[in-house]
Amino acid sequence: MPEISEQDADDDAREALDSIQAMGKAALWRAIPPRWFGASMALLAGALVALSAADHREYHVYVILLMSAVLVYRSQKTGVSVRQFPTRVAGIAVIVLTPLFFGLIVAAQMVSGAIGTVGAPLAAGIVLAIAVYSLSIFERRWHIARIGSGNGE
Repeated sequence: MPEISEQDADDDAREALDSIQAMGKAALWRAIPPRWFGASMALLAGALVALSAADHREYHVYVILLMSAVLVYRSQKTGVSVRQFPTRVAGIAVIVLTPLFFGLIVAAQMVSGAIGTVGAPLAAGIVLAIAVYSLSIFERRWHIARIGSGNGE
């Protein structure tokens, strides 16, 4: 039986580590939120604001169920999750989106006399949808930069 030299062992170990690192990066690439996910969540969040501003709160259940369905579908299709949660992005989302959500509802109800009962809620929904989609693009870029920089998980 041929003896394994120290150089061969080093090469095998390096190959194994490279393979593990490549599999880790592939899993992280798979965990990146797709663009359709951000767009669908943005549209549904905008619909919530528009429905609230138009005083059609009875339809919130359907929008929330659709949001849940999109979240479940994405998690089932992806099959992976990132261990490190982007707390900075989540903090920005809570600090910015929560007051924006309620502020847009109040603002749309206040200006509905000037813009119209359809235009004001629709404008408020569009503003929130743009904010949510922008945040989803920011999160997507955060994940891509994290993978590209080689910081691991």
